[in-house]
Amino acid sequence: MKTIIIYTSKYGCTEKAAYLLKNQLGEETEVVNLMLAKEPALERYDTVILGGSIYYGKIQKQMMEFTSKYQNELSKKRVGLFICAGAKGEQAAQELKSSFPEKLYDQSITKEVFGDEIYEEKFTLIDRLVLRMVKGKSMSVNGLSKETIERFALAIKKR
Repeated sequence: MKTIIIYTSKYGCTEKAAYLLKNQLGEETEVVNLMLAKEPALERYDTVILGGSIYYGKIQKQMMEFTSKYQNELSKKRVGLFICAGAKGEQAAQELKSSFPEKLYDQSITKEVFGDEIYEEKFTLIDRLVLRMVKGKSMSVNGLSKETIERFALAIKKR
């Protein structure tokens, strides 16, 4: 069974999460960053995992455009969805749900919020200023949850 992880990552957190997930799923899993590579041909894959990070409350537009464009093809696949976000609880659940088309969200076999990591040195000046306003003086983050990534991988492998 061929699996692909398609993600969008601006500063590296989702990229790190995608590769941690790939390590859990095995060598046969391919990884593609939509922000740097061409859109992959989906017909070669049985399982498609989609992920992105949340900026200003939304997933990157490249992921939104991809899921909208390929919604029919994705409806015929085993799909897993994840986001990297700092929100917790109900807010995190709502950000995950609003990041993908409703039909795709409902059909997915697993969906998770993996947490977040901030690499401030990679941020633009504007993003740094906004981050400081939102987070205040504390730049602490919860980090990526390896347990959640493992749980996600097990759910993908199980079905």
